[in-house]
Amino acid sequence: NASDECVFTMIMRSVDTPHGPRDEKLLVGCYVDDLFIVYSHDDEHSLYSSFVDALNDRWEVEDEGEVRDLLNVEIERDGNCVNLTQTGYIDKMMQEYAPNGVPEYGFRSTKTPCDKSLEAQVLDALSSSSVVDPELLRKYQSIVGALLYASINTRPDIAYATSYLCRAMSRPSPDLYDAALRVLFYLHRHREVGLCYVADGKPLRGMTDADWAVKHSTSGWVFRFCRAAITWGSKKQKSVALSSCESAIMAASEAAKEAVALNRMFTELGLKDEDESIELGCDNQAAINLSYNPEHHDRVKHV
Repeated sequence: NASDECVFTMIMRSVDTPHGPRDEKLLVGCYVDDLFIVYSHDDEHSLYSSFVDALNDRWEVEDEGEVRDLLNVEIERDGNCVNLTQTGYIDKMMQEYAPNGVPEYGFRSTKTPCDKSLEAQVLDALSSSSVVDPELLRKYQSIVGALLYASINTRPDIAYATSYLCRAMSRPSPDLYDAALRVLFYLHRHREVGLCYVADGKPLRGMTDADWAVKHSTSGWVFRFCRAAITWGSKKQKSVALSSCESAIMAASEAAKEAVALNRMFTELGLKDEDESIELGCDNQAAINLSYNPEHHDRVKHV
């Protein structure tokens, strides 16, 4: 696929089958030496069977059957639902970073991934001139990297907290390490939570928002398909927004880039028509008006 060099699509009409002519589809996702294959037919005359035979002729491959775990993401089917979780991955994180479990005091009562003071803690750490403890630096980078993997795969609920923790990768503080542990303990308490996709035929839809900060705001966006999120992000804005409208415009711009990429991929996969638009929601009326009216674009050239 032009939109993703690790995804391959083949659609063809098979004529020489016992059941007569039929349309077949084969989708292959590739990650290093792992292949994830989705097919429409799997009998001995199918495109899937021919593909697997061709693989076996050239390489030594192992067909592990119906996928249940892929790159630390657990996949479970239930009727027309597909659930993605990372229960085992979270348990491994707990064994490595908190082998004694959640402490009796300080963390058990927290019900959210982060406290509202996280932004101030990050700013304090980045502005500090003290020497960073090498052992703290190693532990902090390790746990935040592990949290980041969960946040980009199945847990968009920790994306905001993880993005802030990533800003202090080079200058962590003990308080920030505790903040990272808080995110981990939140995951541990809700480790069964994941993404549940249900085939409902509704179109792809995106939503975007931003927090207008004194200096650099944070952009956020999420796109949903089949009732659950398929892609999301939380990112620090590069330009200083002078109003909530400007911060919302920058967030919507990042989301629109994601929409263009998704539109290309969904079209190539045959999940939507190329000229079918993707709805993008925004709760800032001024930003919406500015998006549709080029008359005032000269006022936001710095954006």
